[in-house]
Amino acid sequence: MACDFQSLYYGEEGYVVRCKQCGHYQVAFISTMLTLNEADFYIFCKQVKYKALQSYSNVNQDSKMIMIATPAPDVHLILTPGELTRLYKTLEEADSEIKAQELLCLFK
Repeated sequence: MACDFQSLYYGEEGYVVRCKQCGHYQVAFISTMLTLNEADFYIFCKQVKYKALQSYSNVNQDSKMIMIATPAPDVHLILTPGELTRLYKTLEEADSEIKAQELLCLFK
């Protein structure tokens, strides 16, 4: 059965969607797309948030030096500090949309 995706965030550099049937998430950012189950999606979000809240003021801002693990043991994202900030904002926007949709479901 094909996934029926619900948009949670769509922007210039990527998107976050969730399948209404299977609950899997797709996170696309720059040139990478990840398909994650719900647990892995939230682990990924926590990891991005943790890294994004670190200070990178003393490093070359154009250097791809921040590594983000994925559920695939041999696959990592390598980002600049600016890319990390944009990925974090993307995931925060998606999380806000998830919460808004959950609230709306309470009134149905």
